[in-house]
Amino acid sequence: MWDYPIMKLVADSRGRLTAADLFRPNTAFDASPQPDGSIRIVELVEKKAPRARIVRRGGRMYLTNGRKITLADCQRALEDFP
Repeated sequence: MWDYPIMKLVADSRGRLTAADLFRPNTAFDASPQPDGSIRIVELVEKKAPRARIVRRGGRMYLTNGRKITLADCQRALEDFP
């Protein structure tokens, strides 16, 4: 690629890298060694799951995320069920 690296990163005694411009706090990354001796670091994108909450209806407690379940959702769930 280039003859000289753009940035040099040095790991501490516990194997941690710090670069505020590249690595945001609490972000997951995948690091894999490449055949040419370089290391490829890729940020892992996590889908945010809908947050559930407990509601009380008629004296009973239910877990809900505020989303309506459609007939198509039920059919897809039943198709995936073994």
